[in-house]
Amino acid sequence: MFWACTSNSTHKRHLTERLFLERSQISITHPGNRPGQGGNQSAMVLNEQVNYNQLQLADNKKNEADDARLDTNKVYTLSQVTVTSQARFAPVREGQVNIDFIIHVPEAYLSDDFQLTLTPELITPDSVVNLEDVVLRGKNFIELQKQDYERFDNYLSGIIDPSAYDSAFVDRRGVNRELGRRRQTELDSYYGKWSLMQEYRDWRNTEQAKYDAYNVKHAEALRQKLMTHDIKYRSMFNRKLAMRADTTNLGIKYRKERKKIIASSPVKRQITLDAVPAKYRSFYLKGIGPEDLEPLLPKEKDSIALVNEYLLHEKIAVNETKGSRQEEVFRYMVPNPYRPDAHYSATIVPGKAYSYRYTRTYPVTAGLKTLKLTLGGTITATDRSYYKIQRVDTLHYIISSMDELADGSLLGNPEFTAEQRTEYMHALKLLKNREYQRALNILSDYDDYNTAVALTCLGYDGRAYNLLATLPQTANTHYLAAVLCNRLKEMQAAVDHLMEACRLDPGKINRAHRDPEISKIIQDYNLQLE
Repeated sequence: MFWACTSNSTHKRHLTERLFLERSQISITHPGNRPGQGGNQSAMVLNEQVNYNQLQLADNKKNEADDARLDTNKVYTLSQVTVTSQARFAPVREGQVNIDFIIHVPEAYLSDDFQLTLTPELITPDSVVNLEDVVLRGKNFIELQKQDYERFDNYLSGIIDPSAYDSAFVDRRGVNRELGRRRQTELDSYYGKWSLMQEYRDWRNTEQAKYDAYNVKHAEALRQKLMTHDIKYRSMFNRKLAMRADTTNLGIKYRKERKKIIASSPVKRQITLDAVPAKYRSFYLKGIGPEDLEPLLPKEKDSIALVNEYLLHEKIAVNETKGSRQEEVFRYMVPNPYRPDAHYSATIVPGKAYSYRYTRTYPVTAGLKTLKLTLGGTITATDRSYYKIQRVDTLHYIISSMDELADGSLLGNPEFTAEQRTEYMHALKLLKNREYQRALNILSDYDDYNTAVALTCLGYDGRAYNLLATLPQTANTHYLAAVLCNRLKEMQAAVDHLMEACRLDPGKINRAHRDPEISKIIQDYNLQLE
């Protein structure tokens, strides 16, 4: 899409300009919270999942599950105020948690001319992980993307394969059409830095074209000189051979003259820092692109973008240059490519607020206790302007893992030797650090309650439950048995074990309410533990 302008045109505001004064905000919340209630004021408890088996669904339930599953490879049209994905997830493998939150976008940020790229950022103690984007596109922006790809396809169709040079470049009509094709991109830029950036891109493209033409011209001139020199040498060489004269000196002279001809040829030109005008050097040195520029506020001075012209080049050199610049030209012609890798993509109907429930798994590494999540991103408009979404409030997640049920008091077993006590203490440290298999390798020799905890952490639920049945029945064993029965789908047994655990140790009540596996039992069966 091209925008034409003249020196007499009035200044035009960016489509994204109004967003800088917008008071409503894009936000994220935990499921069940309204916008403004999530953020730093609440935390979600995540349960570490293990290798317990997914039950086979009956045929009628399986169809219902398929209907509820979200296909992230499809594009959905939003036709009502709020659309929340209804995704179904099977239990994940050992050592992962489900990250679940809702993105809220006020209607002010939704437009036919916008593309919103929303990037959730998961913050761990030692890194920031960008999760897959949620992409929302307006119908005008989708049309602009199609035009960008068509432009690039036209560019590619103009590149001639070397095998067709003989026919393509002998046909004068075809040559004239190719040489006569000119492409102008008139980018409106109404602010200081934006205008300067467009000038820099136009200047660099033009200068490179001049250098390409210069280099091709002098390369051809050098080739002609060397060819003439070779012909002259071969004529003299053949004459001396015919006369049976010594050609050694002739060969030495030939090589010296050839080196001199090559040395006299101009050096190949390319863009260097010295060639860049001073006003463009910060762009050149820092590699700044249009997306790095912050739009100016409405009261800042507007600028007018200059017309970018493409010069005609020698036909073969142009073709080879075009072929070598495909990636660069793609970035230039298609600044906003399609996003098949997005977590979710939708075409939005403006004028309605929008919500999306985002769910994905994340691996839990050793020692990871908490996670934080925020949201960033960009809004791009059909006039190529940008708006950077400021990071929204942070959601907090507390990771609840089965190693918290380990009983350190078992270290006081009077039958332990000093060596066993040291070994047992090491196993408890491995449990706490979520190195479950290594912990089990040690605890399997003891067959006690902590051994059952290690088996539970690894998803060996049946083995863990059978081991608990052989141990003295305490609040800890009943609580762990409730967890295992829940996983094994023995729900009444899970309820009985939970009630007995809380009766023996009222402190388990608080634990039960914050344990995701157990709290669901309390909710489903309306249990009164107090």
